[in-house]
Amino acid sequence: MRPFFTLAILASAAIHVTSAAFDCKKAQIAGFAYDLSALARDTILERSATTAPTITKTKYVINPCAPLQSAPDSVPKIDQCPENAWVCRSVTNYKDKEGARLTEVNSVGGKSKSDEPTLQATTSGSERPAEFHWKMSGAEVDGVKWSTDIKFVCNKGAKNEDSPKLVAFKDGLLELEWSVPAACALGDDGKDKAPEDGNKDGDKGGDKDGEETSGGGFFSTVFSLFISGLVLYLVLGVMYNYLVVRATGMDVIPNLAFWREFPYLCTDFAQHIWDTVSGRRRGGYSVV
Repeated sequence: MRPFFTLAILASAAIHVTSAAFDCKKAQIAGFAYDLSALARDTILERSATTAPTITKTKYVINPCAPLQSAPDSVPKIDQCPENAWVCRSVTNYKDKEGARLTEVNSVGGKSKSDEPTLQATTSGSERPAEFHWKMSGAEVDGVKWSTDIKFVCNKGAKNEDSPKLVAFKDGLLELEWSVPAACALGDDGKDKAPEDGNKDGDKGGDKDGEETSGGGFFSTVFSLFISGLVLYLVLGVMYNYLVVRATGMDVIPNLAFWREFPYLCTDFAQHIWDTVSGRRRGGYSVV
């Protein structure tokens, strides 16, 4: 039974690895390419309000490209942002000389490892969107589902180091506005601009990178399907041999004889190829 569980774990691991992850550098929005990697950092926004006799400070930590970095070990687990959070909200209370008291901390975007943001934009025809929305769901607090909506605005006159602007946090919805050059579709500044459909004579080599990327994606997909199929074949074979044939030990592995000979077959094949390439294999008769 142990081999079955081992291969089942391998199968789940292979499926997890082959799942597509959100890539800030190659974001696709409304058919246009974006590179948001310049924003791949934990950005902090803080707001203070006087709530006599105390002062309440609300802090938001945002990373639009990946889950937030883990807090230092010195921070108690209960005071840390939840694991897998991309956007976190914390509320700290201060009173005179008393120490800070954390009263609230929770995720406003991101709950599990599989969570990814949704990118939405409205555009007409071939015009590049002037803005787009980054949306992600977070935790549920007192029956209210928290979420984040970041409106990214294309602004080539700004800097990617600029922080977003807090618009509102109401009924669990955090609204931000981020005006940065990274929010501009690639090609707005003349870089990485793909040739238009009617431009057949100029920049014929402009799509080489796209072709290479497409080719790499094809082979990556084929390899992923092959690995997933191989793992599925082994798992189903082990289940059949164990449950139906009642095999035990190494005999639960399907086609065990073939797998035992497989390394030797690979060695013979490699030797054959080497002999052919190096010219050691020659036709005709040899002198005895």
